[in-house]
Amino acid sequence: MKKPTNLIFIVFIHFRTWMRYTRRPHFAELNKLGDLFVVENPLTLFSKEFLGNIFKSFYFYFKYSSGLRKDERSGVTVIRPILLFSISLRNKFSFIKKIDLAILKFQLRKIPVEAKNQIRILTNKNQEWLIDKSADAKYVLDMNDEWSMMSYDSTEKQKQIENEVKALIKKVDMVTAVTIKLRDKYNVDNKGVFLPNAVDTNHYVPSFAQDTTRMKEEFVEKLFDKSFVVKEKNDPRLHRTNLEMMKDFKHPIVGTYSGLSGNWSDFGFVNKVEKLLPQNFSMVASGNIHPSTHPDFIEEYKEYIKNPRMVYLQYVDYAALPDFLEYLDVGIVMHRADAFNKHSAPNKIWAYLAMGLPVVSTDFLYDYDKEIYEGLVKFASTPEEYVEAIIESVNQNSLEEKLKRRELAVRYSAENRAAEFVKIIIEKFSLNENFSSERTFNKIGV
Repeated sequence: MKKPTNLIFIVFIHFRTWMRYTRRPHFAELNKLGDLFVVENPLTLFSKEFLGNIFKSFYFYFKYSSGLRKDERSGVTVIRPILLFSISLRNKFSFIKKIDLAILKFQLRKIPVEAKNQIRILTNKNQEWLIDKSADAKYVLDMNDEWSMMSYDSTEKQKQIENEVKALIKKVDMVTAVTIKLRDKYNVDNKGVFLPNAVDTNHYVPSFAQDTTRMKEEFVEKLFDKSFVVKEKNDPRLHRTNLEMMKDFKHPIVGTYSGLSGNWSDFGFVNKVEKLLPQNFSMVASGNIHPSTHPDFIEEYKEYIKNPRMVYLQYVDYAALPDFLEYLDVGIVMHRADAFNKHSAPNKIWAYLAMGLPVVSTDFLYDYDKEIYEGLVKFASTPEEYVEAIIESVNQNSLEEKLKRRELAVRYSAENRAAEFVKIIIEKFSLNENFSSERTFNKIGV
């Protein structure tokens, strides 16, 4: 594949997400196809964190904002930090938007743009203010979730956010969505493109994949000055790196790499599965149990945490996740089958497949969004069906089946996702690019 020489990608990361392993692989691969810059803003003027140690905040700002820096993990150029006002102030006062945009332009002056086609990628619904029509650039909104339903707010609040997202889409040039359902819902002015989720299949490499060598990843804690950003609960930089405890679990081992997440996970369903699964199975999760916030789910959450069978290890560092998954016999997904999750596409499914693992999931997707998995993921509607699928997966897990799963994940890898993204924007925007690459995705919705 020939790397285009006149493409620049600028990804505007929402809050502190660049170092997280869920989205970074999607964008990092663009660095092979053009010049990739990531803009992130972990310092917020007048926030509690900023005011709590104002001298330290300014110290880090001036220390790290003086030039462009290469991110050791992904190799991309990171502009960090951007010092901005809070979203609430920006939304309340129009002059704050103008100030923030001026600060941003000042930072972006470091990016060489001579004779370049510039693609600016937004990653959140609150980034409308970043659109600068005076800039010679195309804007792409990358949608990974149904934002209007994410907080499980009232129908009125959901409709408000939905309208805000649609208004944003009117201002951008293209929207990528991780499911067909999400694309179709927000296909404003026919700008929507289905671009599936993916993982780095050079990172998730199982021991049986003799033709691929796993790329070395450093533990997150070794990559940069951790004091640069205030630590938070479940912070991705605090992940577990030692997996010795996994040797104590008896096979077959059923597991997940992200724990259970508040309103999104079906605690009642999980509780029943844990009681029905034969006792000779071990259950383990990389991650924690996040409490529900919606009143409809609190009781089932409280009932579950009384005596969970699943062992929660806290989060495993991205560099060690392939090793964690090597211990598992089945990868599980426990999403609630509701309107929010019907628009979603968990990265963990692709990670499991890349490692050759059989996958058993709750039945939360529409049939047309399941087709991409080509029958290699089992979807169960009841706890009884779920347990039956787990047992069947263990009993029928041949090397041939593992290779099929791995091949599918590679076909839809982050590398191929990036290539597909570039091909789409070149065609959609009629860019004069000498870019030759055969599409590797299936034709499902793409």
